Amino acid sequence: MSKILVISGHPNLPDSTANKTVLDAVKNHFGDAINMRELDKLYVNGKFDVPAEQKALAEADIVVLQFPVYWYSVPGLLKQWIDDVFEYGFAYGSQDTALRGKKLLISATAGAPENMYRDALPYELTTTYADFGNTAAFTGMELEEPIFSYGTSSDPGNAAAVRAIGENHGTKLIARLESLRA
Repeated sequence: MSKILVISGHPNLPDSTANKTVLDAVKNHFGDAINMRELDKLYVNGKFDVPAEQKALAEADIVVLQFPVYWYSVPGLLKQWIDDVFEYGFAYGSQDTALRGKKLLISATAGAPENMYRDALPYELTTTYADFGNTAAFTGMELEEPIFSYGTSSDPGNAAAVRAIGENHGTKLIARLESLRA
């Protein structure tokens, strides 16, 4: 059975509706069978415990990056984690790195409705994540098809709708993880 590591890149998870709902669904389904790393709790005094993060990655078979889209990219907290943890000799630099052969799954929520990304911008949101293909290739990971959900803005008037989107996203993520770990 494959070991799953979920990295929550939300910089303030307690204030999230969609990402918190997704993560709660995954936790409830898999229980102790997954390792959940909430970066907003792990970034202490401007630093990550790099050896602990690398150990979690080394022990995993499937790595999920769960985050809200910030300006068509990852939140700064998740970017900092990648910059700090994916070190030479650990993530790249030889044929036998700790990440080689692991599956990488991008799971992201976007505040605006999908048609905004599709119609009002020159690129669909999914195309902005091509860099993860480069990261996966450079580290020897296998990039899986991403999971995106839209319309998750934090407007208090639509909390129930956002929760429903988060629940649906969580269901998709659980199904994908079950298929990958088989």
